[in-house]
Amino acid sequence: MSAEAKPHDVDLPPAPPSPVDAAGRPTFGAFVGECRDVSWARLDGPFARGPLWRLLHAKRWHYASIAGPRLVAALAVVDVGYAANAFLYLFDRESRTLVADHSFLGLPWLMARVSDRAVEGARTSWSGGGARILLERGSDFWRVWAHAPGGVELDATFDDGPMPTLCAVAQIERGVANCTHKVVCLPVRGSARSGVRRWDLDGHTGAIDHTYGLLARDTTWRWASAARADLGLNISQGFNGTVENAVWYDGRVHPVGPAEIVYDASTRLGTWRVRSHDGAVDLTFRPEGERRQEKDLVIAKSSYRQPIGTFAGTIRLPDGTLDVVDLPGVTEDHTARW
Repeated sequence: MSAEAKPHDVDLPPAPPSPVDAAGRPTFGAFVGECRDVSWARLDGPFARGPLWRLLHAKRWHYASIAGPRLVAALAVVDVGYAANAFLYLFDRESRTLVADHSFLGLPWLMARVSDRAVEGARTSWSGGGARILLERGSDFWRVWAHAPGGVELDATFDDGPMPTLCAVAQIERGVANCTHKVVCLPVRGSARSGVRRWDLDGHTGAIDHTYGLLARDTTWRWASAARADLGLNISQGFNGTVENAVWYDGRVHPVGPAEIVYDASTRLGTWRVRSHDGAVDLTFRPEGERRQEKDLVIAKSSYRQPIGTFAGTIRLPDGTLDVVDLPGVTEDHTARW
């Protein structure tokens, strides 16, 4: 570990009203709380771009996940400007199988609407391919609902939890900027169903990721995300850089420095290592299963790998070290040309 200040001993400032300041510049940095509106319309000076460039480079998505002792589930709606897609999966931890795995392609506005904010009133929806998805923010809860072919249903409420929202505004190489909101450690109520099988989601934990940016044509990242009632983790390598790296514990967001996420790509369910350079995070991830997807639309390509499993190891905090055992979550290796 370096001789600099201890990891996680920085109190983040409150989020600005917008990721763009009064002078038209992005408000780069990490914050606690939410921007009221996530819009890039007021960018000016060296950050301004023309309408066509903005159409081709504006990317936004809304992602929700559920993790617990019985089930890991995730869904997302993605708008890349000239196309849209959505996915939904359910992973049964007892049988270690994907009991549902759906992906859909369509047109933005016609089939997909991704909210431009993450505060009360946010509403993201998908309708197409025989599926409907809804993510909606109420006064003190998120509603996460989906219906898909094969008798797949998800009806969950994410109640507000003890952890604050992380808002991160990152500078994007060969793009302009990106704003992401991460909300973790949310108590879940509800149920999931696939055919005749049903899962009670009480005792599970939810997370929300809202992202909107003017991104590069080629974007890659590795990602580690996990949560239980009292502990959350978000670590990224690539894409947003280090600005979104954080641990949530004891009601606080603890920033984490640059990190490496390493695995053997030749193996399907081999272990991953997640280590931050400041010594704060040192975890091993052991997959129980995996979701993969390859898309080639000629003008756009995507390669996506998301193992599902548990983390173990240590997380260093200002007040001591946490021994992490069986923390459910996912890792991800994603490459996109969009």
